[in-house]
Amino acid sequence: MPTSDRQLTDVDRVVMKRILDLIIPAVDDLPGAGGLGLAERVERGSMRYGRLRSGMLSILDAMTLDIASRVEGGFAALDEERQIASVKTVEADLPVQFSEFVELVYETYYTDSRVHERIGWVGRPPQPEGFDIGSWDPSILENARKREPFWRKVE
Repeated sequence: MPTSDRQLTDVDRVVMKRILDLIIPAVDDLPGAGGLGLAERVERGSMRYGRLRSGMLSILDAMTLDIASRVEGGFAALDEERQIASVKTVEADLPVQFSEFVELVYETYYTDSRVHERIGWVGRPPQPEGFDIGSWDPSILENARKREPFWRKVE
């Protein structure tokens, strides 16, 4: 559970790493979001946006307070099936906060260079190497030209 001054503990970081892997699991040779070591970036990213930080802290609080986690010795001690069930319970109980947390996770994951490489993302401007742009069609402005001027002429 985050400290009274809303800082993450080492236990929170372990829980977050596991939750990241449940939200975005490994695909082939690419580890899940937690396995990529993105927990620290998620935490840093949350500090830029109060709404997203609040959502992240609420989710970590809820995971710590989840009765199944407490009985079994903490979230990390649960098997994967029970971890997933616990995450689903928290998602159902705190849908807005969970959505904010997932937004933060996705933003962090999909801006990682290893993910870009895996999905074939080319991080460059779309032009001049992007799609061909058709030549200008002046007929697009015909209706605008037919309108009476609604402005004052300045000389």
